[in-house]
Amino acid sequence: AYSRRENASLFMTLYAAFVTLLARYSGQDDIVVGTPIANRNRQEIEPLIGFFVNTLALRADLSGNPSFTELVRRVRQTTLDAYAHQDLPFEKLVHELRVARSLSHSPVFQVAFAWQDASQGQLSMPGLVVSPVEVENKTAAFDLALNMYETEQGLAGGIEYNADLFDPATIARLVGHFLVLLGGIVADPDRPVSALPLLTEAERQ
Repeated sequence: AYSRRENASLFMTLYAAFVTLLARYSGQDDIVVGTPIANRNRQEIEPLIGFFVNTLALRADLSGNPSFTELVRRVRQTTLDAYAHQDLPFEKLVHELRVARSLSHSPVFQVAFAWQDASQGQLSMPGLVVSPVEVENKTAAFDLALNMYETEQGLAGGIEYNADLFDPATIARLVGHFLVLLGGIVADPDRPVSALPLLTEAERQ
């Protein structure tokens, strides 16, 4: 309901919440997060088979301690501008920026946010019973990646992280802070991002 009121997609609102969390953790007000995009923006390529996915580097400006609503408006404009250039391969961007490459981390951004808005409809085939299987990924593409999607029961998600940088307890605490933050945003989206709640009830006690 909040996203609709602000004429923003759910991706934009959740991304803005995630960068708020990152800004509060890091103390920075200039945050770059990568996000995958399907890159099928023309009707004639919809039926083609192949991997069209590209990566966008979205830069969030939290300078001036804006309200969350103001941040969503900034994120909305940044996202729409990025969509207009989604055909530019990320590798080309990295080349043009002449970013120093390192095997220890990815260039331009080290944190990713992915939103899956495609329907996860039930797959049915005659004579077969099909069910999803969770596969444990042993390698992380980024230092931290939040993947979210919508289900019939509500929002769901998972976090992939570099185990050399984070331990499970740290990630569990981060998830708790994100949930508290989302609740605070819904309760009062006009509060400055620095004043939105993060601590869980147990941490406050």
